[in-house]
Amino acid sequence: MMPRIIESISTINSVFRTVLGFAIIGGVSAISWLGYSAYDNSINQAKRAADDLASARSSLDATRKDLRHARTQIDELGVQIKEQAVEIDRLATSLRLIKVDHRVARLNVLDQIVDEDTGVITSKIQFLEIDDRGQVIGEPQEFELQGQIVYIDGWIVKFDDKYIEEADIERGSSLVLFRRLFGEYQQPNEGFLLDEAGETPMAYVQAGKSSELEKKIWRDFWSIANDSQKARRLGIRAAHGDAPSIKMRKGMSYKIELRASDGLSITPEGPIVSAPST
Repeated sequence: MMPRIIESISTINSVFRTVLGFAIIGGVSAISWLGYSAYDNSINQAKRAADDLASARSSLDATRKDLRHARTQIDELGVQIKEQAVEIDRLATSLRLIKVDHRVARLNVLDQIVDEDTGVITSKIQFLEIDDRGQVIGEPQEFELQGQIVYIDGWIVKFDDKYIEEADIERGSSLVLFRRLFGEYQQPNEGFLLDEAGETPMAYVQAGKSSELEKKIWRDFWSIANDSQKARRLGIRAAHGDAPSIKMRKGMSYKIELRASDGLSITPEGPIVSAPST
């Protein structure tokens, strides 16, 4: 019987060792699996983190590139805005000056008296200059001319057409110096002086347009008028005298005007509205 007991115990020990071995193997396997799983998760997380970092860097590079492009566009736009502001200012100045360059004066016929002995008519007139706001420049001047026909003698400067088209500040409009007034029975040198020869007319001085170019033009007017090369260097198309005339009527007001690229013109405006006293 004892041998059976010993055999049973041996069998039990063998089974126990087998079970214990399986348990140990299972535990080791479980631990190994858990370790591998944790390692694999770490690898995957690291890979995802690396991918996310690469994506973030790519997005950052793209954003930086977009920012550089945006800054470039902003800088270019800023330059354009500055250039446009300068151009707007230039055009505004040109428009303001061109109104003055359309130099305007008014001639009021205050009275006309007939000499009973000679039949010659003496016309009493008033000459006054008007600015772009319709205000009188300087003091109105009164003269007595012999005859009904009045001549307005002026020095005209016409610039090349390209300056008119570009609204050039200095050369964007013709210029005129009102030299004298005289009647039909008077010689020009017997006429009444208006603007001073060789000096910039007061209308341009008050408008802030007394440039060095203009001073030179009026100072050397007849020299420029007789020297085509000198005129071309100054951008001048023509420089000459101009003396339009009109037969006056008592009580009428006449407008004397110089347009941008034209000469002097005289047009009736109707009855005198008001005649400022001298």
